[in-house]
Amino acid sequence: MLEDLFTYDDTRDSTQQVKEESISVSQLNRLAKVLLENNMPICWVKGEISGLKTYSHGYFDLKDESAKVSCVIFANNLTKVGFKLENGVKVELLGKVTLYAQNGIYQINVERIRRLGVGDLWEAYHRLLNKLKEEGLFDARHKKAIPIFPQVIGVITSKEGSVIRDVIATLKRRMPNIPIIVYHTAVQGQDAAMQIAKAIRQANNRNEVDVLIVCRGGGSQEDLWCFNEEVVAREVFASKLPIISAVGHETDTTIVDYVSDLRAPTPTSAAELVAKAKKEWEMIVSKFYTQIMNRVEYTINYKRQMLDMYYRQLRVLNPFTQLKAKKLVILNLQESLLRKILKLINKIKLRLQKVELTCKPFILNLFSHYKQISYLKDKLQLAVENRLNKNSLILDGLINSLRLLNPDNIFSRGYAVIKDKDNHIITTSQMVRHKDVIKIVLRGEDMIHAIVDKELY
Repeated sequence: MLEDLFTYDDTRDSTQQVKEESISVSQLNRLAKVLLENNMPICWVKGEISGLKTYSHGYFDLKDESAKVSCVIFANNLTKVGFKLENGVKVELLGKVTLYAQNGIYQINVERIRRLGVGDLWEAYHRLLNKLKEEGLFDARHKKAIPIFPQVIGVITSKEGSVIRDVIATLKRRMPNIPIIVYHTAVQGQDAAMQIAKAIRQANNRNEVDVLIVCRGGGSQEDLWCFNEEVVAREVFASKLPIISAVGHETDTTIVDYVSDLRAPTPTSAAELVAKAKKEWEMIVSKFYTQIMNRVEYTINYKRQMLDMYYRQLRVLNPFTQLKAKKLVILNLQESLLRKILKLINKIKLRLQKVELTCKPFILNLFSHYKQISYLKDKLQLAVENRLNKNSLILDGLINSLRLLNPDNIFSRGYAVIKDKDNHIITTSQMVRHKDVIKIVLRGEDMIHAIVDKELY
C-alpha cells in the first residue's frame, strides 16, 4: 500500500532522490491520514479507560499493559452508553481510527462501547432499553399512583425460596389485616419471561388486587435476564394495576424497573413501601392532626383579626360618625373664619387711624392753600393776557414789515425783475452784452423775453 504511492529509481543517488521527493509535514500528515483511515477498518478494541474528561463529548485514553490510544465519543453516542464511564473500567469499544493532521496524532472515534466480558447480552439489553425509551415507555406521564390504603396486595414471584416469605412476613407485620394474593411464576430460566407476563395479565383480568409487587432475589445478569425481556416490559406498561418492581439487589437495574410505576431497591423495601407500619400511620395521623389544629388555630386568629379590622372600618365608615366628624370640622372652620375676620377688621381700623393721623395736618391747611391757589390762578391769567397782548402788537408790526417788503407791492408800482438766461438777477448794465437774451418778470409772474441792444445805453 505505502510502496505503491512512491516510485523508486535505484540508479539515482539516494541523497539526490530524497532532495527531489521531499514533502512538507502537512503533506506527510495528510498522506498518513488518508492511508490510515482508508485502510484501517472499523474494529472492536478492548482496554481500560484512563484520563476521562467529559464535557458535551467524552475524551479518554484506552490502555493496556504496554500501550494506550486516545479516544473520543461524541455526544449523540455518549447518551447511548448504558453505564457510567469511569477511570479504571475495562471496556470494549467499536470505532474508526482517524488521524488529526495538525499534530500527527491518531485517535479512535468511538461509536459503541460496552463493558468488557458482557458481550452480546449487554448489547441486547441496551438495544431494547433505547428502543423502549424512544417509544416513551419510561415517561413519567405514564406512571400510575401507588394507592395509600390498598385493600388487597398482589405479589408476582416464585412460591419457592426466601423472597416470598420475606415479603409476606413484612406485609403481615406492618398491615396484618390486608389480604395477600401470590401469583406464582418462574423468575429465572428460558420460559420465565412468558410466565411473568402471563401472571401480570392474569392479575389484571381478575382485578382482585389494588397493587402488584413484581419481585425476586439477587443474581447475575443472566439470572435476572427474564426481567429484561421485551414481552415482560410491554406487559408491565399495559397493566392497569399499579406495579412496584423489586428485582435483585439495590445495585441491580432491569428494564422492568424503568417501565414500572415505582422501583424498590429490594423485595422487602417494596413491601415496606406499599404497607406502612402502624407506628408510621400513627405518626402520619399525628402529623395531620397537628397540621389541622395549626391550620384551625391560624384560621381562627386570622378571622378574628379580620373581624377587628372590619369593625374598625365600620366605625370609620359609619354615616353618623362621618357626619359628626364633618360637623366638627365645619365648626372648627367657622371659628377659625370668625377669628380671621375680626383680626382683619382690627387691622383695617388700625390702618385707618394711622392714615387719619397722617392726613389731619393737610386737612387743616387745605383752606389757606385754596386761597393761595386762587390768587396765583388770577395772577397767572393776568400775566398770560398781558403777554398775549404784547406778542399780538409785535406780530402786527412784523406783518406790516413783511407787507412792505413783499415783491408784489413793488411790482404793483410798475417795477420789474430782470434775469439772464440762467435766471440770475441782473442789477447793472455791465452784467449783459449786446444781443443777450434777458427775461423781464412783471407782476403776476408774467415773463417777457427781450434782446439787449447795447446801443441804447
